[in-house]
Amino acid sequence: MPKGDIFSEVEKQADSAAVSKASWRGVLSLDIPTLGLGAVEYHLRAAKAHGDLQPVKVTKLDKKTGKEVVSREVPRIYRYKEGPAGERLDMQEVTPEEAKKFVRYKGDFPITVKTEKRYFLKYELEFEGKFIEIPLSQTYDKQEGEEVEPFDRTKRIEVEKDGFVPLERVSEYKFKEVYQLAPDTDKKVGETVSRVTQLARYLTEKQMALVAFFSWGRGYNFYTSVVYPYERKDGRLWLLMGMSEGILKLDDAWALIEEKGSARLPAVPVAKRKAKAVISK
Repeated sequence: MPKGDIFSEVEKQADSAAVSKASWRGVLSLDIPTLGLGAVEYHLRAAKAHGDLQPVKVTKLDKKTGKEVVSREVPRIYRYKEGPAGERLDMQEVTPEEAKKFVRYKGDFPITVKTEKRYFLKYELEFEGKFIEIPLSQTYDKQEGEEVEPFDRTKRIEVEKDGFVPLERVSEYKFKEVYQLAPDTDKKVGETVSRVTQLARYLTEKQMALVAFFSWGRGYNFYTSVVYPYERKDGRLWLLMGMSEGILKLDDAWALIEEKGSARLPAVPVAKRKAKAVISK
């Protein structure tokens, strides 16, 4: 967003505000005769549309003691043997004392140093300066008192029976990235352009988008994937997948037109969590 943009100050609005407050006031000046908007000005206010996304907080604990564990990047020393082509074989971690011995006498065991993520008891490390290492296999994760496991990479997008949203409301999602979907025409798969095009056409006809869970890799962060068609006036048609990190929370008090007596629409749906973890809301 360029500096000086009329909405650049909107992001400064505090997230904790109960009601959206104006964070910018100014003039929108137009001079577009071809649209019937010649030499006209609009005095406006702007307020941030808040989102619902909150960070996922997961605590790693030691299975034996129940104490909290933290990760640190630390140097680790390994001895190894050199293969015929110079490759490193029989890698074994050694202590600094052992490393001094191998460096001094070398022989068949050269030394290398690697920086790795290791896990240590948090209290002992941060308050006592003691590096008490805990093997990763001896740890487990908790969120809000419930034991959880990280998500695996999504290979199949499963849309539940209620996983859809009107196309007109797709703009309420906060997309981090948008991807173009295309058929996998590899012979082993056998997907066709016509089938995928029919899906895009069907979603366009029904004015609907599909909503599902999506994870790029093992971890606790995931997206709500929104699959929707986009058809340009020149006839070009795309099937897009937006990766949403949350949804916009539009303040009804800022709506320009509100029909009295009509029911307010609920927030657009988000992907349901999998059983492996609890997602913060």
